[in-house]
Amino acid sequence: MYRALGLLRPDSDFTLDEARTRLAAKFPGFSVAREGETVTVSKGDWWIALALANGDHIREETNGLVGHLAGIEPAEAEALIASGRRVEVGTDVPDPFMEHFNDYLFVVEVLKSFNGVLAVDPNEPGVL
Repeated sequence: MYRALGLLRPDSDFTLDEARTRLAAKFPGFSVAREGETVTVSKGDWWIALALANGDHIREETNGLVGHLAGIEPAEAEALIASGRRVEVGTDVPDPFMEHFNDYLFVVEVLKSFNGVLAVDPNEPGVL
């Protein structure tokens, strides 16, 4: 239902442990747990996850994505591609009445609070 990507520069200070800490502070009353390379925020039947992904396929996908983003300087695009890492944010839980849209925005806000992260909407594509 909701999706975002956090493209990471090589000098990014993003860590899953710190993401879990910041999300727990942002979401009192929610469960915030880390398992492996994923942090999940949940309450009741609803959840949203942040997963750290890396590898050559991430470089290739980032290369294709940054060319469609307005305002990205070539040097920044090269750094994002070289990193080969990104944070994938998303949930598959339907939200027909947008009851959790603000929760999604808060997760993106936490993602953007890290240095060296460019949050993008992979569907548009555009910078968040």
